[in-house]
Amino acid sequence: MIGIGTLVVNRINVNDKDVINNVRSAIERLVSNQSFFYILNYKPPYYFEAVSGLPPEKGWYIILDLNSKPLYVGRADDLNARLNTDDGSRDNFGNPKRASETERNFIKKILELKIFNGLKVCIIKERALCLELGLDPNMLSELDRKNIEKLINIFRCYFDYRG
Repeated sequence: MIGIGTLVVNRINVNDKDVINNVRSAIERLVSNQSFFYILNYKPPYYFEAVSGLPPEKGWYIILDLNSKPLYVGRADDLNARLNTDDGSRDNFGNPKRASETERNFIKKILELKIFNGLKVCIIKERALCLELGLDPNMLSELDRKNIEKLINIFRCYFDYRG
C-alpha cells in the first residue's frame, strides 16, 4: 500500500499510530484534571484575563465555552503571559491597520456580544505532558511542540473536559 507521505517530525514520531495514541491518552489524562481549568474573561477593550493567575510555563491551552465545548487551541512559551496579560492577549486587536482578525479576536467579540455565557481555559503544561509520555521535558523541539499543538487541535472534540 502506498501512503500519503511522511510527516516531518523530530523527537515525537507522529507517523506512528501507537505514538499518536499514546499522546492522545496522555492529553486525555491531563485534561480530565479540573485543577488545569481556569475561568477566562474578556477584559475590554482587547484582552483576555484569567480569574486566577496561570502558571508561567510552556504548554498548550484549549479555550472552551462554559459547556466544555472546545473553541480554540493554542501554544505558549508562557501560559500566563499569553492568556493573562494585556500584551500577550491583545492579538493585534488594537492595531487600526490590521488587515484581518485572529480567531481569538472572534472569540472575544462573541463573548462581548454575550453569545457565550463565559469561557474557561484548560492548560496542558509541557512538563506535565512530557512526564506522562516518559520524555525529558527539556528535549522537545519547536517542531515537536507545533506537532503536539496540531494533534490537540485535531482531537480537541474527543477529549472529556468534565473531569
